[in-house]
Amino acid sequence: MSHADEIGSSQLQTIRAQLILPEQQELFDYWRGKLPAGPDGASGHCPRRIDIRPGDMRALLPSISLYDVLDDNPPRLRVRLAGTRLRDYLGRETTGLMLDELEQGDGRAYWDVAYREVIRSRRPAQGVIEAGRPGGAKLFRFWLRLPLENEEGRIHMVMGHDVFLQSEKAHALASRASLEIA
Repeated sequence: MSHADEIGSSQLQTIRAQLILPEQQELFDYWRGKLPAGPDGASGHCPRRIDIRPGDMRALLPSISLYDVLDDNPPRLRVRLAGTRLRDYLGRETTGLMLDELEQGDGRAYWDVAYREVIRSRRPAQGVIEAGRPGGAKLFRFWLRLPLENEEGRIHMVMGHDVFLQSEKAHALASRASLEIA
């Protein structure tokens, strides 16, 4: 692994500073605390799925999803677990489906880039996008994606956190948020 791919303290601080919602900050801090070299080390490794304990983050579980990274080229993702809030937003159960099978409209390329970058760089990514439903109210989707590795050091899962907000406050937060992949 090259030095450029290592997860460094300053990179983690930058990503943390871009997180607007307290629950995203809480999940990120939990993930960062599970890094093999500790929360400020640059080990080049990510937490393993086995290190993540759902009981440690019960309040966040409805907004968390897990995606298996398949060895296809480019990698494909399969929904291992969809949090109830994501399922409610999508209006259907997605567990077991391939991510590219889900209706994402014009957002497919956006999500392809986001997931591939998390896998390639071995670093978290975050953002906010407008996620309104056709004929429905304008929603904003605040998202966070965290890589998880297996025993061989390969990124084999991505943990997702999604919050959907509809309000003037959400609009104000979205206008302050970075729309770039961290």
